Amino acid sequence: MPVNWSKKPLGIGSLPHVDPELACRSVLEYFPDSPFWPELPRRDWRESMGVEQIRGLPGAVIDEAEQRVYFDVSGDLSLELGQFYETFLAENLEDFAVSTEYLPGQSIMAQLLEESGKRPALLKGQLTGPTTLGLMVKDTTGRALLYDEQIMDVLVKSTRLKAKWLAAAMAPWCERPAIFFDEPMLQSIGSASIPINKETAIARLAEIVDGLDCLTGGHCCGNTDWSIMMAAGLDVIAYDAWSFGDTLGLYGRELATYINSGGNVAWGIVPASPEGAAAKVKDLVERVEILIVKTAAAAGLDPDQLREQSFVTPSCGLGSLSIDNADTILSKTAQVATALWG
Repeated sequence: MPVNWSKKPLGIGSLPHVDPELACRSVLEYFPDSPFWPELPRRDWRESMGVEQIRGLPGAVIDEAEQRVYFDVSGDLSLELGQFYETFLAENLEDFAVSTEYLPGQSIMAQLLEESGKRPALLKGQLTGPTTLGLMVKDTTGRALLYDEQIMDVLVKSTRLKAKWLAAAMAPWCERPAIFFDEPMLQSIGSASIPINKETAIARLAEIVDGLDCLTGGHCCGNTDWSIMMAAGLDVIAYDAWSFGDTLGLYGRELATYINSGGNVAWGIVPASPEGAAAKVKDLVERVEILIVKTAAAAGLDPDQLREQSFVTPSCGLGSLSIDNADTILSKTAQVATALWG
């Protein structure tokens, strides 16, 4: 991966704004060379994780009145499933386009970039990863879709084509599109209450990202087995380095292979909280520098190599904060990147 694609600030996804144009302008103010199109769950509940991704899938129900999503698998879905697989095999990408009604930030960011005449190095979008989507969304019996092999296959394949559509839609406005898959539920790996098979989690992510013509990343805001994202073939691992900074070094052997193969780490060093808005930039820089050195030592890597193959981000999405705090955190993330790399 070309070095100029790394060493930048990146956003995780959500912002607290209700006006998508103001949100996009805020992103461009702080991240002019690596913007992301924002998700705004306060504007519309349908901007919450995963809602847009299940739109139109066999059995999917988006209940506007109750503001919830689920799959109705009580009837015969064979016809709908057959039509879905025909569309998938034909790769009719327009059938998997992101809805401007549900997620207007994507098209508004493209419009603003076109008007500005600027072409950033990266333009980031985000989707919900398969394990998280499978645990969040349930069927009419209350059973998580993760345990329904048929529907999970549909979710994986539809997410793959939605990612392909996004990469193509974003490509005209940047040097390189980047699509990250949010996977907070990967922190349940190893849990007795929610038994998630590691190999299956890897295979589902790998099926989605394999062959995508964009930079790919995975984000988990909790502690997890980080080797999952490495093994899935993601270009970037984005994690909450503020709360779980030392955990990446526990996978030293896998991390060394990953970095030496061109992988990157996105250090979520600015807390996605009022604490992050109040933090001093010099303290955040010192903390991430220490983490880079410690993690490199644990993996037997040169810390300069790890620093070069890095991004910085907030620790998580900012949708639950005030607009002022969110803007301050974006600003401080950009300042940390400037302090690290100039």
